[in-house]
Amino acid sequence: LDVYFTERPGCEFFDKLTAWIPKIKWDIREEENKDWLAEWKKGFVPFQLVGPYWVVPSWHEAPPEALKPVKIDPGMAFGTGTHATTKMAAYFVHKLGSSLKKDQSYSLIDVGTGTGILAMLARQEGIATVVGVEIDPEARRVAKENIKLNNLEDIQISDGTLEQIHQQFDFVVANIIDGVLIKIKDELLRVLKPGGQIFLTGILSERDNDFFAEFIETSSHLQVIRRIEKDEWVGYWLGAQ
Repeated sequence: LDVYFTERPGCEFFDKLTAWIPKIKWDIREEENKDWLAEWKKGFVPFQLVGPYWVVPSWHEAPPEALKPVKIDPGMAFGTGTHATTKMAAYFVHKLGSSLKKDQSYSLIDVGTGTGILAMLARQEGIATVVGVEIDPEARRVAKENIKLNNLEDIQISDGTLEQIHQQFDFVVANIIDGVLIKIKDELLRVLKPGGQIFLTGILSERDNDFFAEFIETSSHLQVIRRIEKDEWVGYWLGAQ
C-alpha cells in the first residue's frame, strides 16, 4: 500500500501506527512532486470483483469478459474494490443475491459505503431498497456520482449519520475496521430487522478472537452463518434470531 504525504510525517505518527497495528512495516522515500491522482489512475485498471461483476474505472472501457461492469471514479474517497475486505463483503452480497426469493422485496444498508461499490452490487443483485451511510462528505459526493454513472439513482446515499437512520433493514453490510465495528455495534444491530442478517468485514485475523468475544459472544441472538479469511482479514456473515 502506497500512501503519499505532502510533508514527511513525524515520529508521533509512526508511534500511533505501530500501536494500532504492531506488525506493520514501512519504508519512507521522497519523490518529486507530481499529479499523484493522475499517477495512481495509470495503475487502476478493470478487474473482477466477484462472479460476473467487474469494477471498471470510469476512464476505461469495460473488457468483453466484464459481463456486469460497475463503473467507478473513486476520486479521493476510500474503496476501489481491490482490498481484501471489500472483496469478502462483495462475496457475501453476491452469495446472498443468489439465495433471495425473487417474489419478495428486501432492504439493505451499507454502513461506511465509501465509493458505493457494495451498495451498487446489492442493488444489481436485486435488493429493492439500498441505503448507503458514510461519515466522510467527500465519499458521499463520490458515491452519489458513481451511482449516477451506473444509472442506479434509486440507491439512497444518506446525508445523515447511522444514528439518524430510523428504519430497519433485512441486511446490514459494514466493511469497517474491527475496533470501529465494536464501537458502533449497538447502532448496527438497532437498524437490523429481527431475523435479519449482517455482514462484517474489516477484522484483522490477529484480533479475531477479541472481536468474536466482544461483538458476537456478547449477543445471544447472533449466530455465525459463515466465516471467511483473506489476506490476514476475517469476514463474518451473521444471522439475528
